[in-house]
Amino acid sequence: MFSSVSSRIPRFAAAASSAAVVGGLAICMTQYSSSKTCSEASAEGYELTSEVAISKTNFTALKVSKNEIVGKNVHKITLDFPSKNSILGMKTAGMLMVQGEKRDGSGTIARPYTPVSRNEMVGKVELVVKDYPTVGNVSSHMCASKVGSTLSVKGCFTKIDVVANKWKKVGLIAGGSGITPMLQVVEELLSKSCDETELTLIFCNQNEESIFLKDHIDNLVSSSKGRFKVHYCVDKVDNNDGAEWKGLTGYVTADMVQKHLPPPDGDNNIIMVCGPPPMYQAICGPKKFEKGKPPAQGEVDGILKDLKYTSNAVFKF
Repeated sequence: MFSSVSSRIPRFAAAASSAAVVGGLAICMTQYSSSKTCSEASAEGYELTSEVAISKTNFTALKVSKNEIVGKNVHKITLDFPSKNSILGMKTAGMLMVQGEKRDGSGTIARPYTPVSRNEMVGKVELVVKDYPTVGNVSSHMCASKVGSTLSVKGCFTKIDVVANKWKKVGLIAGGSGITPMLQVVEELLSKSCDETELTLIFCNQNEESIFLKDHIDNLVSSSKGRFKVHYCVDKVDNNDGAEWKGLTGYVTADMVQKHLPPPDGDNNIIMVCGPPPMYQAICGPKKFEKGKPPAQGEVDGILKDLKYTSNAVFKF
């Protein structure tokens, strides 16, 4: 995602799993050969390439090489690894922790962010970050970072193991910057020529102007040969320019889910959700937070519970 061919390792590696991996081995994962089945590609195992650039236990300072505005209050930030031959070592779907100054100046705090660059990118990692100018801590710290400065990161940590043909259909509901893990999932599966998963995204924003990465998302749709569909949803329609909005309007409803996303079907289908707390509350129920423990999935509630989705068919990023 967003990377040039020259920045990637040219030889592909298979997507076999390792029980010892949380944030990923020093591996490179790219597209399967179109002449191989999933089982044949997986049998080849991992190809060791370069050292992983960051640690899961300690923060590593990475230099900001680019800070580009890609939408309203949205930045794409490129961080260079200490070695140009290192890799992130991320296993999809994964995230890393970024440390930043608190807005009130009382110290530092760390928050999770999802890379938008693919696993095989060498020498750097790319993050898309939405700034919340009056309330953000780490997000504002990152978006204000200057080229040449550093940001401290650690990881990567796997959220859910995404592999080819694990599900028949995947529904994705994203709000604002919650699009980043969804794109990671979509790009991972679309990169596998042996994968047949059908993917459908509802991408929610306040208004049409707030939709970011739209060109990139539309390009993924057009190149997916019908496997990936997207429905844009806005809270309200601004008709100042006289244009007619052709997407969805309002908050996500049960009718939208039933019309556009895959229905419950045991382990065959899954709905993934990522967005602000009110979105979780309404659609799938909140995650469970306990002091000293990583967030847990919590019970399924809201719209998805009403529609009879069970815990094995819902994932909350």
